[in-house]
Formats: sequence, C-alpha cells, structure tokens
Amino acid sequence: MNSHEVTLKELKTSIADAEIKVVYVPHEKIKYHNACYNVEIEGKKIAPPAAQSLGIPLNEIWISVKWKKYELYILYHEWKEISFKVQGFSGEKAHLLSQRECIRLWKDDPLWREGLVKVYIQDILTATEDI
Repeated sequence: MNSHEVTLKELKTSIADAEIKVVYVPHEKIKYHNACYNVEIEGKKIAPPAAQSLGIPLNEIWISVKWKKYELYILYHEWKEISFKVQGFSGEKAHLLSQRECIRLWKDDPLWREGLVKVYIQDILTATEDI
C-alpha cells in the first residue's frame, strides 16, 4: 500500500489480508480511547494495555462509531501504529511515528483537520467529566 495515495478500500484490504477485523463499537464503550486493537502479526501479539480491559478479541481493531466519518484517518493511524510496533518501536514511539505519518499525508486535508479537532475536544470533555 503506497502511503502517499492511501484509499479506504486499499487500507481495509490490507487489514483483511492480515485476517484482522475492523469493528465499530458504541462510543460509550471506548470513549477513553476512541480506537484500540488486539492483533497478532508475524507471530507478535500487539495490544495496548487498554485492549484487555476493553475485552477486545484477538485480531480486532475497534473504533468508536462516533468517528465513522473519519474512518480513513483513524484506521490508517491505528494500522501504522501496529506496523511500527511490529518493527520493535515502543507504544509511545509507535504512536508518535504514526501521528507523524498522518500529518505528512493529510496536514492540508480539511476533513482530517476537522476530525483531529473534534476528537481532541471530545477527549478533553471525556477526561474532565468527573472533575
């Protein structure tokens, strides 16, 4: 998959070829993460700590239904993060490298920017619910 011309169809095909399923879940169920995964690739289990507490089955990527409009961007971010972890990067570095890839691809894309702002705002609102 050429990252300079990524399409949702190519991305989903790549994920399906790895025998991984994309699942949209109610926002309330994943509101503290927006998206998360539990996958095994090249014999390596790749899952953030939240995957266990969320109960994500093996070889699934979960995304909040609230962010379906931004599916391409979120799914690409998750898939690249997984890829960087397979290469041996830590969770934090893989996350940052994946963010950098998204910026390179879509820094001038108005829909990506809109999604970024909406997710950020929702993250702050969610994190301050109990304050």
